[in-house]
Amino acid sequence: MTKLKFFFLIICANSIIAYAQTTTNSIDDVDAKLLLLKQQLKNAKDSQDAAVIANTYVKLGDFFTQLGLYSEAIKNYQSFKDNHKAKDTSFVHVENILAHIHLDLRKFNDAKKHAQNSLQISEAFHYQKGVADVHAILGSIAEKQMQYEKALKHQKKSLLTYQLLNDSTGLAITNENIGSIYEDLEQFNLAYEHFKKALKFAKNSTSDVRINILNNLGDVNSKTGNFEKGIQYTNRALELAQVTGNASQIESAYKDLSRTYADMGNFEQAYKYLNHQSVVNEQELKRKNIEVVSTLEVLYALKEKEAELRLLNKQNQIAEATQYIILICTGSIILALILGFIYWKKRKKHERHILEYQQQLLQVNLDKKTVEEATLKREIEIKVAALTNYSLNIAHKNKMLSDVSKTLINLKDRNIALIKSKLKALVQEIDDDLSNHNEWTELMGYFCQIHPHYFQKLKTKASEQLSASEIRLTMLLRLNLTSKEIANVLHITPDSVRIARYRLRKKLPLDSKDDLQDFLLNL
Repeated sequence: MTKLKFFFLIICANSIIAYAQTTTNSIDDVDAKLLLLKQQLKNAKDSQDAAVIANTYVKLGDFFTQLGLYSEAIKNYQSFKDNHKAKDTSFVHVENILAHIHLDLRKFNDAKKHAQNSLQISEAFHYQKGVADVHAILGSIAEKQMQYEKALKHQKKSLLTYQLLNDSTGLAITNENIGSIYEDLEQFNLAYEHFKKALKFAKNSTSDVRINILNNLGDVNSKTGNFEKGIQYTNRALELAQVTGNASQIESAYKDLSRTYADMGNFEQAYKYLNHQSVVNEQELKRKNIEVVSTLEVLYALKEKEAELRLLNKQNQIAEATQYIILICTGSIILALILGFIYWKKRKKHERHILEYQQQLLQVNLDKKTVEEATLKREIEIKVAALTNYSLNIAHKNKMLSDVSKTLINLKDRNIALIKSKLKALVQEIDDDLSNHNEWTELMGYFCQIHPHYFQKLKTKASEQLSASEIRLTMLLRLNLTSKEIANVLHITPDSVRIARYRLRKKLPLDSKDDLQDFLLNL
């Protein structure tokens, strides 16, 4: 165990050094790219080059999409559509991106609207790749809504079109999408077949596509109990992600390895990879937050500068109008009144513009709040990972103590009476340690921090008072542990867990078809 901790500390130290060396350059690159795009847009507007203006808006939309600033991205894509009237491939590209963004935001109706618009344009001028891409998007939307038959129908249309186009990357992605649908349906053989096809077609695709497919192959093998093969695929994905520096894929691979080793009962390896995931997760979270905050600061500064320039121009206009009014007033009182009325109208318009600029600044602040909420959400995920890690440690300890107890019981009948009495005392001491409830108190404390109202809701739903052991069982089920893992934690047999689950169901408002774990997860 000491060697493992030492190895983990070395990994942490190296990661922190690499992070410190790359973060500053990454922030500077992001800021420089935003300033460059803004300058390109200004130059294009000054030269009134409509094509360059539209193209720059797309680049700005792509830039903000990569940072997760969807409100700014949507605004720029909409500006592209306002400036680019031709319904061509670039228009299809933007509509598809908007569909993806709204899909990520779980705004399925808006996502369908953009996808249907893209499909209509693609079919109008026989743009087959656009048709294939849109059907893949519509399939993903249906999958998110658990409309699996509809999802398969769209994905198979996309697959057929890619086959006609001989597009290997499209075939790889679509086969992966179909495999994911079958995996959701728990038809793992079909899922594995399509993931293998996807990997075959992905030879010339980007590394991210190959990594996703390898991770899916590892996951489906683990779910079918083929753990060793699953670990092989996940390790291949991890190696490729490390070569390309894809932190999110590295984190995903560590998470899959931790879950697979936990399913195998190898809690030491599961704990190690869970720690690796936590380190990568924290570093990626810090990097993204710094990039987003830096971009928002630059964007805020640019908007503030633009607002100041507009305000200064308006003030100059007002000053010129005032001088003009003074000159006219010397000539005619009636003309002065007319000019005064014009001045008042301009003043109102100017105030309305100032209010609009203030609203834009408020929108920037709202985006910053959104980033902070995302940060808090990731922190909660880290706490959940820590809680799961704590449960695995309890399971590991209980299994170890149980094995020692059984060994000592077997030895007691083979030794003299004096040794036998001492062994009995030692067995009693170990059994007492296994029944210690202090760890449960600490575990329930962690649990209540993450789910503060869980036990209160549970008691309200129960028809009878729940015992302490039943409350512990509900907590472990809420943590999404399997019956085997719960048996190890509670130091009982899997059959006892099954009986305990049956008794618990009788005290809760559940029909025979209702799933107990789903009920507890939705409390």
